Amino acid sequence: ALKIRESIFDESKRDDTLDLANLVDNSIDADRFFEETYVTEGMKLLFDTAFKRFEGKSSNGLIKLTQAMGGGKTHNMVALGVMAQNPHIREIVLGGKYKSFKEAVRVVAYTGRESDLEFGIWGEIARQLGKEDFFKDYYSPLRAPGQTAWENLLESDTPTLILLDELPPYLEYCKTQAYGTGTLLNITETALSNLFNALNKEKLKNVCLIVSDLEATYEQGSQVIKGLFNNLANEINRSSTNIEP
Repeated sequence: ALKIRESIFDESKRDDTLDLANLVDNSIDADRFFEETYVTEGMKLLFDTAFKRFEGKSSNGLIKLTQAMGGGKTHNMVALGVMAQNPHIREIVLGGKYKSFKEAVRVVAYTGRESDLEFGIWGEIARQLGKEDFFKDYYSPLRAPGQTAWENLLESDTPTLILLDELPPYLEYCKTQAYGTGTLLNITETALSNLFNALNKEKLKNVCLIVSDLEATYEQGSQVIKGLFNNLANEINRSSTNIEP
């Protein structure tokens, strides 16, 4: 009943998983990735929701992936990122669906395990877009970009996918960094809240942001850790479409 992949027997293969850092450094073999990926119904729903947004035909610009740890959130993000970066994969995986959509999609991917951001998440997004100077006024001292600043950064004829995964480790670190009378967490919460609101604007109708559920990531953690993320989680819940991969 089963046909085992040859790679299973390759002792040189490390038993680890891909994360968003692999998207950023372009180290993923797109064809092989989908040869070894089973496309679930939840994944199909994620693809459909995102590509409708890239076409400017959906009002859902913010998607929250909800499921407990080990439920496939990161894998779904990577799958969508690989498909966005590689138009030929869409024909193979989607069976001709969205075949009229031949554009490449700009992909920005950040995992909270990369905590050493010099200019915050907003600076990292700007850097990956090749528009670091757009936010130069928000770097020293670190300040949260407003809604209009996000619109100016992201507005483009080229569709854009933003993937934010494993935010709790980074946000927990932000809590320890004092800035003025508050912390880097306060600034980051404001910056992301402004970004989420900007996605509702017509100028960003082809921008799609995927974020993993904050609470699920730390569901086994302490109430203190959960409390750090309440404000941001509430902001996401207010304006997101939920998908369980």
